Amino acid sequence: MGYSGDYTVRLDTQFSDLEIVGGKGKSLAVLARNGFRVPLGFHVTTVAYKKVVQQNGLQDQILQLAKPEFKDGVVSFERASRQIAELFSTLVLPVEIESEVLTAYKEVGDSDCPVAVRSSANAEDLPDLSFAGQQETFLNVVGNEQILRAIQRCWTSLWTPQALSYRHQNGIEQGSVAMAVVVQEMVPSEVSGIVFTANPATGERSEVVLNSSYGLGEAVVGGQVTPDTFIIDRDSGEVRQSEIGPKAMQIVPSAAGGTQTLDVNDANRQELSLTPSQCRELLDTALNVERLHNDVPQDIEWAISEDRLYILQSRPITNLPVQPIELSWEVPAPAVYASRRQIVENMPDPICPLFEELYLTKGLESPRKGKSLMVGGGPMFIAINGYAYQRFDFEMVHQQAAEKGLLETTEQDIDAAEIRAEEKVRKESARAKKIPTVEEIRAQQERDLDLRKRDVERFRDDLSDAAKKEFDDWLECQTSDIARRLTMPESKNPTYVAFNNTEWNNRQIGEWFETTRPRLLGIKEKWSKIDVTTASDDVLLEGITEMGIEEGYYWSSNSSHTFGVAKSTDDQLQCFLRETLPDKHFISGQFLSGIESKTMQANADLFEVAKKIRSNEQLSHAVLTTPSRFLLRILKERDDSQELLDGISDYLNTYGHQGYSMDFIEPTQLEEPAGLFATLRAMVQDSQYDPKNQDERATRTRSQKLQEITENLSGLEYWQFRFRLWLARKYNHMREEVAFLFGYTWSVLRPMVFELGSRLESAGTLKQRGGAFFLTTAELQQAIDARKKNEALPHLGEQAELMRELREARKRHHPPGTLPKQASQIDGIAFKETQILNDESSETMRGFPVSSGRITAPASVITGASEFDKMVPGTILVSPLTTPAWTQLFAHAAGLVTDVGSILAHGSIVAREYGIPAVLGVGNGTIRIKHGQEITIDGDVGTVELHPPK
Repeated sequence: MGYSGDYTVRLDTQFSDLEIVGGKGKSLAVLARNGFRVPLGFHVTTVAYKKVVQQNGLQDQILQLAKPEFKDGVVSFERASRQIAELFSTLVLPVEIESEVLTAYKEVGDSDCPVAVRSSANAEDLPDLSFAGQQETFLNVVGNEQILRAIQRCWTSLWTPQALSYRHQNGIEQGSVAMAVVVQEMVPSEVSGIVFTANPATGERSEVVLNSSYGLGEAVVGGQVTPDTFIIDRDSGEVRQSEIGPKAMQIVPSAAGGTQTLDVNDANRQELSLTPSQCRELLDTALNVERLHNDVPQDIEWAISEDRLYILQSRPITNLPVQPIELSWEVPAPAVYASRRQIVENMPDPICPLFEELYLTKGLESPRKGKSLMVGGGPMFIAINGYAYQRFDFEMVHQQAAEKGLLETTEQDIDAAEIRAEEKVRKESARAKKIPTVEEIRAQQERDLDLRKRDVERFRDDLSDAAKKEFDDWLECQTSDIARRLTMPESKNPTYVAFNNTEWNNRQIGEWFETTRPRLLGIKEKWSKIDVTTASDDVLLEGITEMGIEEGYYWSSNSSHTFGVAKSTDDQLQCFLRETLPDKHFISGQFLSGIESKTMQANADLFEVAKKIRSNEQLSHAVLTTPSRFLLRILKERDDSQELLDGISDYLNTYGHQGYSMDFIEPTQLEEPAGLFATLRAMVQDSQYDPKNQDERATRTRSQKLQEITENLSGLEYWQFRFRLWLARKYNHMREEVAFLFGYTWSVLRPMVFELGSRLESAGTLKQRGGAFFLTTAELQQAIDARKKNEALPHLGEQAELMRELREARKRHHPPGTLPKQASQIDGIAFKETQILNDESSETMRGFPVSSGRITAPASVITGASEFDKMVPGTILVSPLTTPAWTQLFAHAAGLVTDVGSILAHGSIVAREYGIPAVLGVGNGTIRIKHGQEITIDGDVGTVELHPPK
C-alpha cells in the first residue's frame, strides 16, 4: 500500500516516530519494513487526533476534567472518563481528515473490506509501560461510516478510566498523550495467540512460551479463554512441555460486522490447536522478531489464517524476571551450623558485596580484634548465596549436637554461649583454671544473694503504696531465702541465666549510653561535614569504609547485649507465663504495652503531620489522590503546602535515616519517603484515626490480663510474676532505643557511594554509578588508582553488573532458616528459630504467636517500600520482616504475618503496642499468600489459615 498524506501514512512508513504513530504503530511499521508478514493497512497519525481536538476546542476541557476523585476509599476516574467521552461524542471530524482516511481505506481493499481498527497511543508498548488493554481495539469493521466511527472511538479510549488511572499511577502527564490509530486488513484467523521469547513467569531465557486457541486472538489476549500452552527450547526447537487448555469458546468475525462468540466443539477442545510444524514456524519467526529488536525478549501477538502466519503486534516483555539460577544451600567451611537469626533478621534480601565486606565481615567482627568465637575459626557472620547468616559453631552447640540432641538448645542458650565465648576470649591469657575454694564459693553466693536482695528492694520501691503494703504483709511470712526464690523461679529454662539482675543490666545500658551510642553519633557527625562533591576519591572511600565498619561495631560491641537485656527480660516473663499458666495462652506483650518507645513516638509525630493535612480540604484531596512516589513533587508545586512540607522535613530529619533493610544498598526513608506517604494518606483517609485510641485499647487489654493474673495466681507465684513484669517493663524500651540507630550513618554513606560511583562511571570503569555497591573496597581502590592515571578498568564494571544480576536472581530464592536442613531435627540445634518450615500442601501455616487475638481479613502482601501504596487499611499486613521503617504500616493493619521473626522480633513488640494479632516466622508467607486473599490469623496459637477465593 503506497498512500500517505498529512494525517495518514502507509503501514511501513519510515516516519515511524513514537509521537507520530504511537507505540503499536511504531512496532508494526518496523516489522513491515523488515519483511515480516503484517496485515496490510495504514496509520492515522497523532497529528489527526491533535487537529480534531484543537479544532473542536477540547484540550483545555479534557485536562480540566481528567482529575481523580477519592470515592469509597479509592482513587476513581470513572466520572472524568464519562464526561470526556461526552465531549468526543459531539466532535466534528474535519473534512480533510475524513477524506484522507477513506482514501487510505480504499488502498487496503474494496469498500466492504473488513479491517481491524486499533488504538496506538504515544505512551504504550514501552519497555516499562505496556498499557496493555488500556485502550480499545475494534475488529471486523466494515464500510466507510463504521471505519470513521471506530477511529473516533479509539480516540475516545485514550480517556478510559483504566487509561487515566494507569497514567496517573505511573506519573505520565495527562496533557502529554495523544492517540494514533492503526487500520489493518482483518485476518480471519483459525488459530491465534501470543508467543513470548522468554518465559514470562520464570525469566528462563532458554524457553519460548506459546499460547494458542481457536478463532481471533482477542479471546487469548483478553483472558477470556484458557489456551493451549507450549514451552519450547529456543535452541533445539524441541517442545519441552505442552498442555491442552479447555478452549471452551472462540471469538470469530460476524457476517454483520464486529465479532461473535461461539462454543468450541468437544473434539477440538481436547486436542492441541497447533501442529508441530506450526510451532516450529512460530518459534523461528519469534526469534527473528527478537533479533530485530536487539535481542530484547518480545511479547508477540500472532494469527494463522489459511496456513499463513501473520504478526499482529510485538512489544518488550514487561517485568520480565531475571534469568533464574539454581542454588545449593551448603554451609561453607569452616562453618558447620548457621541460622538467619539475630541482626541478620534485618537483612531480608541478598546483600551487596560492599555491605558484606564492611558490615557483615569486618564490622560485626571488629570488637573481637581478630579472635574467633567459633569452633574451627572464622567470622561469626557469613553470607550463603548472598544471604546473611549467623554461625552457631559454639562449643556448647557442637557438644550438644554430638550428644545427638539429648539437650534442648534455646535462644537463651545461644545468648549465654555468646557471652561465655566472649568471656573466654577475654581470659585467654589465663589458661590455667583455678579451682575455687569453699570460702570463695560461699563469698560468691553471698554476693549473688546481695544482688537479689537489692533487686527486691528496688522492686518494692517502685510499687504503689497499696501494693507495697500487700507485698510487705506477704513478705513477713517468708523464709530467709525469699530473695532468691522471688527473683529466680524454679525452671530448667536457661532464659533466667543471663540478664537476671539490674546491676548487670544497668552496666550494659550505661555503657551503651556513655560509649556505644555517642561513638556512632560522632562517626556520622564527622563524615556529614564532608562535601562529597569536592572530597577526593580516597576520602570518599575512607568515609564509606569507616562508617560501614562502625555500624557493625555498634551492634557487636555493646548494642547486642543492651538489646539482649530487653529481649531476655521479656522472654523471662514469657517463660514464666508459659510454665506457670500453660493453659491460659498469656503472652508477655499483653503486659508490656503502653511503654514509651521510638516507634510509637514516630507514629505520634507523623499523626501531627496528618492533622495539618486534615485541616485543609484541598491538601487532603491532593494527598488522597496522588500516588505516594509523586506526592512530594506535587506538594512542592503547591502554594498552600509550606507548613506541611516543613512538618514532613522535621519528621524526616528525625526518622529519615531508617531504612527498610539493614543493607545500605537499599534507600533510606529520607531518600524515598513514598512508604511514609502511604501511611500518611491512610491517616488522612481515616478521619476517626488517632493514636490515643490504640493506647486506650492497649491499656484495656493490659488491665484485663492483669485482672486475670490476679484471679489465677497468688502468693509466691503472684509476686514472681510481678517481679518479672517489673524487670521486663524496666528495660523493654531499650530494644527500640538500640534499633533506632540501625543504619544511622547510611544517609551519609550512600551519597558517598553514589558520588564515587559517578566518578568511576565517567572514567569508564563502571557502567552505572550504583555499580560501586557491587565491588569490594580493594576493587574500588584499584579503580580509584586507575582514575588518577586517567585509566579505566572496565572489567570491574562488567563484574559489578554480573554481581547485580546475580543478586536479583538470588532474590527469587527463599533462604532456609537453618543450615544444614537436618540440623533442625537435632534438639541441640533446634533452638528457637525465626522461621518455621511449613508443609507446602497445607492450607494452615504455622508461625510464632507474638500478639494475641484472632481475626479474618484480606491480606495486603507488601514485599518492599515500593509497594507500601498497596497497603489497604483494615487488612492483614503480610511482609518479609519488619524493621522500624516498616512499622508505620501497623497503624492501619488489622493483623501481622511475617516470613521471618519470633516472639523477640521488632515486629512483635510493635504489634502488641498497636493491639493487633500477629504471627511471625511463617517462612514464605509473602509467596504463598496472595494480595487480597482472605486469611485468618490466630496470635494466641500461631496459625495462619489460607482461605480459597470466594
